[in-house]
Amino acid sequence: MKYFITIITLLLLSPLHAENSVFCEVLGVESKRIQCTFFTQRVSFDRNISFHWKSPDKEYDFREHSFVLPAHHGSVYDYRYYHGRSLGEWKVLVKDEHNQTMAQTVIKLNTSENLPK
Repeated sequence: MKYFITIITLLLLSPLHAENSVFCEVLGVESKRIQCTFFTQRVSFDRNISFHWKSPDKEYDFREHSFVLPAHHGSVYDYRYYHGRSLGEWKVLVKDEHNQTMAQTVIKLNTSENLPK
């Protein structure tokens, strides 16, 4: 049932308009990963985008991961495993090939007690 609700949520957030958005959640019974999905308007050309994971510990645990968003696709996701991540407020930004921020969000990692069972 939980996965059904997640799929419905993702469909409702899918790009029906031009506004970009990024949606993050903790997933998985075994993998326990943080997945962030970027939604955007579909276009007829490939685009280069990158996810920037900014850790509350500044230098520690920062990651930038680049993707090619293929033509006619409206979403792409990136993930990190929950275990080993710094606790606190994480900022996740999605940037285009010109380093312009397209969407951003904040996720709070408090303790391992928040993980799905």
